[in-house]
Amino acid sequence: PTPEVAQDPRALVAEVVSLNVDPYSAGAIVRAKGIPPTQGWWEAELVARPIDENGVLVYDFRVFPPVTETPVGTPMSREITVGISISAVKLDQISEIVVQGANNALSSRR
Repeated sequence: PTPEVAQDPRALVAEVVSLNVDPYSAGAIVRAKGIPPTQGWWEAELVARPIDENGVLVYDFRVFPPVTETPVGTPMSREITVGISISAVKLDQISEIVVQGANNALSSRR
């Protein structure tokens, strides 16, 4: 039996609105921008799933909801940007990067 992986208590961001994969000397930087339903969401992170057999790396865009009720505000005021680096070694195994939100996903092929 495989050990159970602890579930991330954070929600998926409502909508992923942009995805950039920028190469640099040691690999690549993955940056994604998401918009939650209200202001005040926090501790956002791209959480990697295992790379599948087709070389697809999926990141869940995870974020905690506000502790207290918060205003909706404008979409721009709710934007959250997260980033993560991928080593050149790991990048060699990847053909596509997907960032998954609750309502959509964006992808970038290599």
